[in-house]
Parts: sequence; C-alpha cells; structure tokens
Amino acid sequence: MAILAIKEEIILSALLILEGESHGAPLRKKVIELSNKEIVYGTLYNLLEVLIRKGFITSRKSDPKPIRGGRSKTIYKISKKGKTALDETLRMHEHIKKSIPSFESRK
Repeated sequence: MAILAIKEEIILSALLILEGESHGAPLRKKVIELSNKEIVYGTLYNLLEVLIRKGFITSRKSDPKPIRGGRSKTIYKISKKGKTALDETLRMHEHIKKSIPSFESRK
C-alpha cells in the first residue's frame, strides 16, 4: 500500500481533475486552487520529479510550438500506479475520519 504525502496527493488529484495530464502552468494553478496555498514552480517541479521516480506519473515533451519560439512543453500524466496510490490514500483518509468518534459533531 502506497500512502502519499499531502503535496503528492494534491498534485495527483489536480492531474486527475485536469483529465489525467497537464503541463506546469495549469497544474500549478489547480494545485493552488485545491490546497488554497501558494506553490512556487521550483517546488512543483521537484515534486513532479519525485512522483516520476516513484512511478506515479510519466512525462513527455509536446510538439514544439511556434508561439513558444519552437520550444516544447513537458506534459505530465498520472499513471495507473499513481491512480492506485491516490485511491488508497483517499480511502485511508475516509477510514480515519469514520474512526474518529463524533467527528461530525466536533465541527
């Protein structure tokens, strides 16, 4: 069972919301929206590299775009392993929440 760190969980969730893949700018925007916290690009890209090494996402280069001066973008995509890890982590959160007596009444 792979349990994700909170930032990993947010990034994988953001990728799924963005239809399973995205490049850096929209991904960063969605991560900020979900977490309600700022994340700088350096931190985001470091976390993406960690997720790649763990096999939770893959990356590929897009076709070069004239508007970008002929440069391509890196597209990040959640893998099956990443979806499984996210699902297991979310299930764990639900289990913990249900295990706390009177959780709803403490709000």
